[in-house]
Amino acid sequence: MVKFDGIRMQELVSVQDPDKDGGITLIFQDNRSLQIRVKDGKLETISVPE
Repeated sequence: MVKFDGIRMQELVSVQDPDKDGGITLIFQDNRSLQIRVKDGKLETISVPE
């Protein structure tokens, strides 16, 4: 869960549903984002910046 420490308690600014990859992108303050999608039946997340 250390991967998500950068966005913990950050204000959610917008949600892109669906995003360009067919998943969901959560955009937080300070231009941090979390991309969520289903790949091979499992949730895959990408946090920017990590």
